[in-house]
Amino acid sequence: MFSIDDVVVATKGVDFGQMTVTGLSSGGYYVHVKAGDLTLTYPAKDLKKA
Repeated sequence: MFSIDDVVVATKGVDFGQMTVTGLSSGGYYVHVKAGDLTLTYPAKDLKKA
């Protein structure tokens, strides 16, 4: 599981390098991340800690 401000990288999909976790969905299935100026949402299973 991820926590706010964890640094993560994508294992699937578009790779934006290191991203910072900004939030989690209520079920924990999706993770909201910040990559530079972009705010993105990834499935938790497609991310790993950097």
